[in-house]
Amino acid sequence: MTDPTVLPVPQMPFGGVIGDTHAESTPDWPSPVRPASDAPNVVMILFDDLGFGHLSSFGGPIEAPAIAALAARGLRYRNFHTTSLCSSSRASLLTGRDPHSVGFSVIAELASGYPGHNALLPRSAATLPTVLRHHGYSTWCTGKWHLTPSSESAASGPFDRWPLGAGFERFYGFLPGETDHWHPMLTVDNHRIPVPDRDGYHLSEDLVDQAITMMRDHQQVASGRPFFLYLPFGATHCPFHVPAEYIERYRGRFDRGWDEVRRETFERQKELGIVPADNDLPPRNPGVVPWADTPSNARRVYARLMETFAGFVDHTDDQISRLVTAMEELDVLDNTLLAVLSDNGASREGEAHGTTNTERFRNGQPMTAEEMLPHLDEIGGPSTDPHYPEGWAMAGNSPFRRAKRDTHRGGNTDPLIVHWPRRITDGGAIRSQYHHIVDLYPTILEAAGLPVPVRVDGTDQQPVTGRSLAPTFVDPDAPEVRTTQLYEMVGSRAIYEDGWMAVTWHQPGTSWDDDRWELYDQRVDYTQAHDLAEVEPERLSSLVELWWEEARTSGVLPLDDRVLARYFAADKPRAGEHRDVYCYYPGTSPVPSQALPAVLLGSHAVTVRLTVHSPADEGFLVGCGGELCGWALYLRDRRVTYIDNHLQLSLATLTTPDAMPLGQEVEVTLTWQLVDGRLGVAALAVEGAEVARTDGPIRRGFSSPVQEGLQIGRSWAPSVSHDHFVDPFPFTGDLRVVEVRALVPEGV
Repeated sequence: MTDPTVLPVPQMPFGGVIGDTHAESTPDWPSPVRPASDAPNVVMILFDDLGFGHLSSFGGPIEAPAIAALAARGLRYRNFHTTSLCSSSRASLLTGRDPHSVGFSVIAELASGYPGHNALLPRSAATLPTVLRHHGYSTWCTGKWHLTPSSESAASGPFDRWPLGAGFERFYGFLPGETDHWHPMLTVDNHRIPVPDRDGYHLSEDLVDQAITMMRDHQQVASGRPFFLYLPFGATHCPFHVPAEYIERYRGRFDRGWDEVRRETFERQKELGIVPADNDLPPRNPGVVPWADTPSNARRVYARLMETFAGFVDHTDDQISRLVTAMEELDVLDNTLLAVLSDNGASREGEAHGTTNTERFRNGQPMTAEEMLPHLDEIGGPSTDPHYPEGWAMAGNSPFRRAKRDTHRGGNTDPLIVHWPRRITDGGAIRSQYHHIVDLYPTILEAAGLPVPVRVDGTDQQPVTGRSLAPTFVDPDAPEVRTTQLYEMVGSRAIYEDGWMAVTWHQPGTSWDDDRWELYDQRVDYTQAHDLAEVEPERLSSLVELWWEEARTSGVLPLDDRVLARYFAADKPRAGEHRDVYCYYPGTSPVPSQALPAVLLGSHAVTVRLTVHSPADEGFLVGCGGELCGWALYLRDRRVTYIDNHLQLSLATLTTPDAMPLGQEVEVTLTWQLVDGRLGVAALAVEGAEVARTDGPIRRGFSSPVQEGLQIGRSWAPSVSHDHFVDPFPFTGDLRVVEVRALVPEGV
């Protein structure tokens, strides 16, 4: 008898007879591996940055009727927790382990060289799709991944930590942490593809189209295999991209401001039983300005950004409705365990005023309401990259304190809805047991009648820290199986133990000794409104010591509150080995920003070797980034132009004065001589002779991983400047190679 905790399941020995001829032989086909005949399909729908207090089904102001219908027929979990940041939650969801134990203390781009922080999912933590696939499930992912290390994110691989390497049989989506929903960075299986060329394209619609096609492909064959569909939307992470009609549904509905919307949400949550009726609303988050104190013009900008977000949620909800309808038509909904959840709390990354260009946030140049006011009608469209102000994050996380990236409940308490008609009979009920995102892994295996494996593909498995919440599907009074849970995120910390929580918010760059720990009795103070640190100092001290004990054994240490320093760390692995000259070729995939050589951060030269055959030849030669921030070289009228878009704040251009000769290869070089910080002097040279130079230093923005990296021979991103060219603008001459090399700074 085989051991079901050891995978793969071995093939049964041949049971037939082999004679000298087929007439003397008896065939015996190997039996395919299958779970139990009543094993459910599993659909996991993951939102990004959706707060506990956003959805109407959790008392929020955003209607999302399809999700509300699922909640009315399923269960709502009011004490469900995540890690407060996307990659960490996704790693825990797919492995059933705490994030530090699988290297994901934080997002992949901020990895550092310690086991709990290196963003290298280990083979000793077999993913959920890997386990399900070994047991006969079909496994598909359509959406955001964000679990591939920066050094492995280029088209050269390795692909072990891309979705197919992590157990999915099919993938359609994007690898980085966010993307433009109108013009996404699409990956299919293990290769990049351009954005589909059709009017009105939107990523969320495309993801559900692909998911429905996968289900139909699967069901029409009637294979008898159950399926696991993981659908992690890019929504509702910024950019808030949504068709205008969805925004218009909410026009004027947030004019009363974040303080009042938060209070109204809190009252509805108490009426619904989401929040205990005797609890209090915590005070306003630090740094959030009272709505009454904001200028009237600014209020219109802030309200419009929140209208856009609400429309974004409803647009995503419509796609979920299409998916559910397709499942009904295929007659698979009844025996499908369908879960809807978010990866962390609402995001405060829009800072005080919000933005229409989140690259400004990443470059430390926040926007003002006055800058955005003339562009209200454009917000949500292709020319914008919107995010709301942090006041709306506070309201969206009602009734809790703080937000995404924090270890208070506003960062890590999220909605969870479970819908399974064949198993759940008390539709609309609320469950109150304390659960964490790691618990979904063993829950799904239990629902499928499968054990947690101890050995997979020859690798001993580290213990799964998740505890199944499946008993709560049928028993509202099922015992609480999770009694302890540790949290850490960029230095902020918390620990839950038997109904109590100790938590501290850490200001990056300050002394750890200055952190003040708070204490909450979650048994009676669900909202964390009343800090008992001074009332029960001994209990607090005991919990803080427990945090350190847990941290020392689960890969949390060393504490690290750095952000940019971790992103730019010189000791991090890179996609390619060091070279004196890096060569790039037309017809290839873009090289992601985080996989580019470090020389592009300093003084460097970019040399293009091209041949113009006809006066009509033109097109994009090389560039990095796009319309939010980036630079490009292109040819038009036989002249090469360099264009540099600094965060849509300034545009610098240089053009070769003479036309390129016809029929002969020409070498054109762009040099970028760093002067100070992000300031530099750009120059163009033809065949080694300088022909154009900027009048003085210009500022080049930091093009983050959420934008396209280095692009060769055609623009893969929305144009750096639509006044200059329209993407994809493929080069119609011959482009032999693009070379990148470091420059020795002047005077060295």
